Amino acid sequence: MTLPVAAPPRRMGTLAADSLLLTAALIWGSTFVAQKLATAGMGPVLFNGLRYALGALIVLPIAAWRWRRLPAGPARRDSIVGGLLAGIAMAIASTTQQVGMHATSVSNAGFITALYVIIVPMLGLFIGQRVGWNVWWGAMLAVAGLVFLSLWTPGAGGITVNRGDLWVLGCAIGWSFHVQVIGWAAREADAFAVSCVQFAVTGACAIVASQAIAAWSPDAAWAASEAIRPEAILGVAWPLAYATLLSTCIAFTLQTVAQGSAPPAHAAIILSLESVFAAISEAVCLAFGWTELGAPLTAWKLFGCALMFAGVILSQWRFGPRPAASYTA
Repeated sequence: MTLPVAAPPRRMGTLAADSLLLTAALIWGSTFVAQKLATAGMGPVLFNGLRYALGALIVLPIAAWRWRRLPAGPARRDSIVGGLLAGIAMAIASTTQQVGMHATSVSNAGFITALYVIIVPMLGLFIGQRVGWNVWWGAMLAVAGLVFLSLWTPGAGGITVNRGDLWVLGCAIGWSFHVQVIGWAAREADAFAVSCVQFAVTGACAIVASQAIAAWSPDAAWAASEAIRPEAILGVAWPLAYATLLSTCIAFTLQTVAQGSAPPAHAAIILSLESVFAAISEAVCLAFGWTELGAPLTAWKLFGCALMFAGVILSQWRFGPRPAASYTA
């Protein structure tokens, strides 16, 4: 039986692509709460390994079906190569982020992660991507908003940074490369195939690394938390399920689909709104007494949210006619 050949991915409209990216940002923002709660019961590397390995298994049936329909050539090549490169960037970014969550608040982690909003267009300059002035100004407004949202603490003397924040800074750099890789691969590759490959690469790397850490120093509490134990898995069951199903399977696939129609710098600004949703999620959980998550949503944080939304609107605004081929990779 001859299988029908999948058509090349069609570009969607700006509104549709932005809606998918905004949905991904909403999911990722709320997932910071699940990640923070998981730090109390499981090592960060093992948590990521299980999260992404399970995500790969869930997406695999759909990815395999779609892979059989892909024509030989660029679509298959970019699905594999893009997934491998994205998986490496994801492994670095997600691990440093989860390690940092042990020593920082949900809102701080959301802020520093979203610094890729300014790193992505800088990386794009090295590979010939043209970025409009409104994107740069929008990015700067977003970064200013992020400062007020997460790092500005007037009572403590201004901006405060801790060890966990430095770990999460490494994650921002990793996600910047990830956004660029997905922006390249998504134009030809199948979104589900890319997602499955990147999840499998990240999950395998993290699980191997976690067991190496557990075997290297079994008497240390931080290393022992990386050992695979049924009671530990049960203890983080709901944060793991939330991060796997929503953040990993759904949000990353939405990102890959949407970035087939949105340039990386454009996508990064919208995705940076995950920090706003992280702060809102943190505030809701704090209202229910989960004080281990961080600090309440203050007037300064609300001001930061407003600046971020203003930055996103400015970055999407069209000032005069714009040529159709304004984005080159």
